[in-house]
Amino acid sequence: MADRKLERRRAERFKVGWTGKLTCYFPDHEENIDIRVVEVSSEGARLEVETLRVGQYHLVIGSESSRFTLKVSLPEYALSVPIRIIWYSTDQERDTFNLGVLFLKTSVEVQTTIDAILKDVAPGAGGSEGRE
Repeated sequence: MADRKLERRRAERFKVGWTGKLTCYFPDHEENIDIRVVEVSSEGARLEVETLRVGQYHLVIGSESSRFTLKVSLPEYALSVPIRIIWYSTDQERDTFNLGVLFLKTSVEVQTTIDAILKDVAPGAGGSEGRE
């Protein structure tokens, strides 16, 4: 099954260890939650969160009108991009949840930032990040 999952990926993913915020916009509630970005690609990321509950809402199950923005501040870049959660899973060993997110249509400026970040985390760029 893992092979089939890899075949569906259109973009190379890189392991990272960034902290950030997920701004959650619900019909009558807005809240920032702490997240950890563990993988990133040109099209999306895998996030780690401690809970799927935000106030009375669930990050994955619920209102179709919910919106989310991923915010990450790195030494050389600041990224703020709207996302859609496309899958989630439980990491029982770490007592956390993984969220697979897709970057939504982005501006040229945001896409340029994503491309620059990926160039920096690619193997051979001098960082400790790696390819999956």
